[in-house]
Amino acid sequence: MKLNYDLNLLRTFHALYLEQNVTRAGERLHLSQPSVSAALGRLRELFNDPLFIRDRQRMRPTEKADHLFPVIEAALTDLDGLITSERDFSPATEQRHFEIAANDYFEVLILPALAGVLREQAPGITLQVRRLSQDMSEAGVMSGTTDLAFGRQVDPPDNLVVREVIREGIECLVGNGHPLLERLEGSGQMARDDFERYAHVLVQPHTRLKSGIFKQLEGQGLRREVALAVTYFMAVPALLERSSLIASLPTGLCQHFQRQFAVTPVAPPVAFDAFPFHLSWHRRYQKDPAHRWLREQIIACCRRLPDQGELT
Repeated sequence: MKLNYDLNLLRTFHALYLEQNVTRAGERLHLSQPSVSAALGRLRELFNDPLFIRDRQRMRPTEKADHLFPVIEAALTDLDGLITSERDFSPATEQRHFEIAANDYFEVLILPALAGVLREQAPGITLQVRRLSQDMSEAGVMSGTTDLAFGRQVDPPDNLVVREVIREGIECLVGNGHPLLERLEGSGQMARDDFERYAHVLVQPHTRLKSGIFKQLEGQGLRREVALAVTYFMAVPALLERSSLIASLPTGLCQHFQRQFAVTPVAPPVAFDAFPFHLSWHRRYQKDPAHRWLREQIIACCRRLPDQGELT
């Protein structure tokens, strides 16, 4: 018997593999649960395999489904790229919603400038910023459900395009009344003893990736007593204003917080290596003209930050 299949069947397989749940796959595809179940039946007949086996609330993929997924995803990615690259695009008339997974560094330093660009040039484009989750899979970037990710990338998967857009240094930040400000060295640098004597605020992001500063502290033989751990950069300056705590933060944030709060940036006792922020996206969006335009605007906003002009 000859079996007919269409692109929607492949998209259904792709959604089922990512969601491992019929209801959520239907929501992703804007299809009813019976429609997804019917498509799954046709897929099982087409590939002569169960493909997904129910396990409590999940539909676990079979070995054959694991084998098929990268092939089908690559085909859908290439087709989507071909279709989107051919359509007309004008920022002034585009009606599009984008989701960006990012931390509050992006929201504080990049988003205000980006929002201004959108209001002036693309009023029909809307954004939703989501917290960067435990990993790129949970953030939806690896599957393409989230359009962009802003943050550090280490060993990204092959289906992501990654571009370094910012390289930041590290400075220490203290409240304006901090006792160590009276003991700064001639260069304005904090002494090692002060760095180790006073307790620190640690920004522990919503990711499993630890900041490179941990390794740098170990390499320099520098101790840091952590009294408080928070999940947002924006939580730090108010804590510093009312205490003798120290925070080690990206230089751009230290400069921003100095203008908004009663805090002072201080050079750390050792020179920390700069670290990158990356902009990442699923390769299916590589040739999407609206997506490309948004990426270009974000990169331009990053370049306008102090000391970032050399990144191209």
